[in-house]
Amino acid sequence: MSKSPRALVWFNRLLLAAATFIMTMIAMRTLRDPVGATRSVGIVLSSPTAITVARVGFGGFPLGLAVALLGSLISKERLLGGLYLLLAVMGAATIARIQGIVLDGPTPYNLGLLRSEILLSVLSVVGIVLGRGQRHGDRNGADHRASLQPSTAAGGPR
Repeated sequence: MSKSPRALVWFNRLLLAAATFIMTMIAMRTLRDPVGATRSVGIVLSSPTAITVARVGFGGFPLGLAVALLGSLISKERLLGGLYLLLAVMGAATIARIQGIVLDGPTPYNLGLLRSEILLSVLSVVGIVLGRGQRHGDRNGADHRASLQPSTAAGGPR
């Protein structure tokens, strides 16, 4: 990856945009039709309470995450925070998915999602590491430039 600050910002924005899109699609599918969305993976919702719980848990929470990621995506100052949020959610999902695979057995569906969750987690870490390095570089560069400026404080050069 290029060390260009512009390339890094766009890498992080593209990652957050992809995650925002994925979470929005998950949310919309479940908010529109929780019974159909869950039936495809063998979940049967047999009461209005179950349908609402699925709508909130599988629709509302991913939509809330998508909104938060979108807010991070549009602000250069919030990109790093968005990556930390994405890493926290994808890391937790990855751990839960691994637990499910260990306890319940592997399925093609779960193994496919595990790969995607690991990929988003790894890319988030890459973005965070590079972003933190860039941020520290910006601070050091600003400090260095400030030290080259003539002092105007009392006793300084006039």
